[in-house]
This record gives sequence, structure tokens and C-alpha cells, in this order.
Amino acid sequence: MLPMKKTGMIFLCALLLTGCAGDKDTGNETVPSGTPLEGDAYELFTAEAEGMKKASSASYSVKCEYNFLFSDETRSAYLMDGVLETEEESEKAHLTQHISANGLNSSMESWYYDGTLYNTYNGIEYYEKMAFSDVKELMLVPLDVYRFPEQLIEKITAEADGAGNHIYTIHLKNEEALDFFHGRYDFYGVSEFDGSQIKEAVITDTFSAEGWFVSETVKVTDAFVYQEQPIEATYTSEVIRLKPDETEVVISDELKEKHSAYVASEDIDTSTIDEGDTYDDSPEETVSATFRKRLIGRMGYEEIEGGALQQKFNQNEAYTIDFANKTFIYSNYSINYVYSWQGDLISMGACTYDFKEDRATSECQESTVEKMKEVRNYLIMELYYCGLSIDDLQAETN
Repeated sequence: MLPMKKTGMIFLCALLLTGCAGDKDTGNETVPSGTPLEGDAYELFTAEAEGMKKASSASYSVKCEYNFLFSDETRSAYLMDGVLETEEESEKAHLTQHISANGLNSSMESWYYDGTLYNTYNGIEYYEKMAFSDVKELMLVPLDVYRFPEQLIEKITAEADGAGNHIYTIHLKNEEALDFFHGRYDFYGVSEFDGSQIKEAVITDTFSAEGWFVSETVKVTDAFVYQEQPIEATYTSEVIRLKPDETEVVISDELKEKHSAYVASEDIDTSTIDEGDTYDDSPEETVSATFRKRLIGRMGYEEIEGGALQQKFNQNEAYTIDFANKTFIYSNYSINYVYSWQGDLISMGACTYDFKEDRATSECQESTVEKMKEVRNYLIMELYYCGLSIDDLQAETN
């Protein structure tokens, strides 16, 4: 049997081609967004890429999309978003993916431990032996930073944003970029079609002031010919790394018991694989509406009195997302942490912390502020699981 990545992609690509027709001041200093970094941009980027910190664990939000423009102006698209949580030293991972190809939805959730991937794909449960390094490739988008040779680069700029992150925007030479695109990003294979020619290739890598890799965005436009029809394909992808050295992958005894009933990948009855999930996972007109829909469809949230959505983990803990008031509430026993994504503020009792200003009121203890930052990350992860980001949500309300 083909490796899982190739098996899933062949199936999905076939679907796609068929459809083608007061306070405590931390003292942090910030600089205006867009401030150029001093020094040669290529040398600065190379130094950061080679010297960035290595994480023992991390969470990754991943998105990629192909848009195909045909000569008659019709469009076709492939979209994927997912989340990968990894523990490097113990070689454990948890991943989810949601894929849409011409309106057909596919969902995958996988757990990796003891050298085995336990996978649920469109209702089929199976396991497959593989190396830990192969698990990351299942996300389809590279999770690392590429150290570009200078001869591949047309232009590179380096600047800092308001948070002190270092942002490198790299424009590749079109005539040199095809092999690079084919080898690193193009899992669909448009670069192999007749007459394939890169029209634009731009990569943006971001590093934190502390030396962590933060994110990468990619945009590549490729023109080619398919069945004598000229087509322009625009590939975009994004990977955001969150919680370096703070991610935990918990494999419970109950989960192991469930996985013990999975069949080997070579024993799958392919006739039972659904063509796609029946629920509607498509984006709505607003970010909030899309988030609400996917919290219910993907995450199992339920509506409570007043219209908010809630997910209970046990008798004591729950997440509540109140769209009317633009708040996310983490409750644990009688303690409530209330985060406003519109104001980027969080409160618990008399303690309030402002994420924009990095300031806490005098009533706050350091441990409370650390917990507040963790609670904000809870919401960020829920957004990532729904193919969205905190920036998407805040841009809509501010």
C-alpha cells in the first residue's frame, strides 16, 4: 500500500481534478511596525535561521490553499487547515486536518506514539507504523525554516514589527523558483504540468526577539497547461508556531484502549471510505460566524441559554465563547477568567491584564498573569482548530 500521505493526496487530487470545469509596567520597549533592521538583510536572515532556538515541544497551526484560474475565468480550489502538537523528545504527536476539495470535506485526526500513527480518516480507523519525522510531513506544509542560498533570491527585506519580531520578506527569482517550489511546497504537483512557469514567489519568515521561529507565509503563482487548457495556479500557505517548550501531548489509557481496536492500514476496506463529510464546513461571511459554525461542527460545542457556545470537559472545567460580548471564558470551579478579544484584555476578580500594553493592575500576582496568558492561548488554539487566528477575529471587531 502507498504511504498514507500519498494515499490521501492521490484520492483528494482525483476529486479536485474531476471538478475542474495602573499599574505594573514590565518595561518592554517596542519599535514602530515596519522599522528596518540594521545590517545586510540576507546576512541577518541567515544568522537568525541558523541560530534560532530549538523547541522540545511545540504546536503548529497550518493552512494551505490552491486556487486555479482557467481561461474561461472559472475557479477551482483545494483548501486545508490543521493543527499539529508535538513532543520531540518523547516522540508523541496529535494532529487534525480539515480538507475541502471542490466542496467535498474530509477530516482527519491522528495520534502518534510508540512509533505508530493511529488515524481516523472520514470514519475509517486504522494504524500505521512510521517514523516521527514522517508525522510532520503529513501536515503538507513545511514546519521548519529554509536557509535560502543567495543565488535563489531576487530581493530580501528585513524589518521589525511593533512587538519586536523580526520579519524577512524574500522574493525569489522566477526562473530559479520552479525546482524550489516543486521540492518544498507543491504537494499537488502543478509544477510538473506542461509549460509550468513561476510568475511570483514570495516567502515571509518571522522570528521573535527571543530567537524563536514564529511563522512563515508563502505565495507562489504558477502558470501551466493542462489538457491543452492554460491554467494559473496560486498556492498560498501559512504555518504559525505556538507554545514552544510548553506543548503537552497526553495519551490516556482510555485512548490507548480505543486504538487497540484499530486495523492495520493494509487491511483497510477502501470501499467503506466516505467521499466526504456531510456537514457544511465552508466559511461564512464573517470570521465570527465561521468560528461559531466550526466550533459546533468540528469541536462539539453546544449552545447554552443566551446564545453563547460552551464545551464542558468535566464537572469543574469549561470553555464558554460569548459572541455577543466578544468574550472567551475559562471556568474552573468558581474561578472565571474572562478574556475580551476586542480589547485584548483579560480579568480574574480584581486582576486585569492588558496584552496590548503588557501591563497588569496592582492587584495581580505574577502566577495569575501567567495563567491569564495561558487562558488566551486556549482561545488561540480553538481558533486554530477551526482554521482561523486571533488576528482574524480581532481584525473583525477593531
